[in-house]
Amino acid sequence: MRAFAVRSFGEPASVLDLPIPAANGAVLIRVRFAGVNPLDSNLLGRLTAASSYPFVVGIDFAGVAERVPAGDHGLRAGDRVFGMARTHGSYAGYTAVAPAARMEPVARVPEGVADDQAAALPLPGVTALRTVDLLEVTAGQQVVVMGATGGVGGYAVQMARSRGAHVIATVRGDAGEARRLGAGEVYDSQAVDVIDALRTDHPDGVDAVLDLVSGPDAIRRDAEVIRPGGRLVSTIFAADEGWFAERQITAHNHASSANPLISPEGLTAVAQMLAEGTITARIRSVAGLDAAGQVLDELRRGGLRGKALIRL
Repeated sequence: MRAFAVRSFGEPASVLDLPIPAANGAVLIRVRFAGVNPLDSNLLGRLTAASSYPFVVGIDFAGVAERVPAGDHGLRAGDRVFGMARTHGSYAGYTAVAPAARMEPVARVPEGVADDQAAALPLPGVTALRTVDLLEVTAGQQVVVMGATGGVGGYAVQMARSRGAHVIATVRGDAGEARRLGAGEVYDSQAVDVIDALRTDHPDGVDAVLDLVSGPDAIRRDAEVIRPGGRLVSTIFAADEGWFAERQITAHNHASSANPLISPEGLTAVAQMLAEGTITARIRSVAGLDAAGQVLDELRRGGLRGKALIRL
């Protein structure tokens, strides 16, 4: 099969001809689309001589179950499925996931959801849903999403809006997109100091902030706009939870490894939101496997808006 992979330590990722995964005790999946995430590039940068090779890039996928092991896991050969492939990667003609693996969930694609839409969902979709849950978003709250037009942010805006929250988005130059997603207010960080602007427009503070962009120093400024008793979530482990607690703010550093929604049930929940129209997949580009390196380069440069997919 063709795969975008690293053959050995120190080599760049490229399109290689690799064996189809053996899939002993796992679901063998013929991949139709792979979703592109920032984590894909991050994992490439973390490879060491001790890593397992060849290393196939990518986690999120949608495709067809070719072989299914015995057991009560609700899947059959021929099912349209989607999920996360950490062991064998997703930028490949085939991947394999173990139904019992904690970080490799797989689920059926619901009727009404296309394969490309399903491939755009897994990691950003369950991350967004978990962060909205951690923020305890309810109707009538004022919720700030910083980085509102990225993969996670775009879903989080829509999910918070569906719960009846007034969503305030911060973006870099794409205010129109944030409004289309459901944000009631938008602040362009290229035009204003968003913390100063929020403090002026919301002097009593907001209820919650999902900060997808700020590092350890910058995120402390979020305390200037969160009311006492409010909540904060960082997806890049930037929040000093104790420091925020001293200011009567409940802060969480979201970690994928602790996300209970990385499961077949979590996948099904976000896919059902898509099927019902609560969220949209926001697919902006679809490239062939030969262009995978270029897509990752564009992602690193910050040039992607919305979701990019690799078509297998």
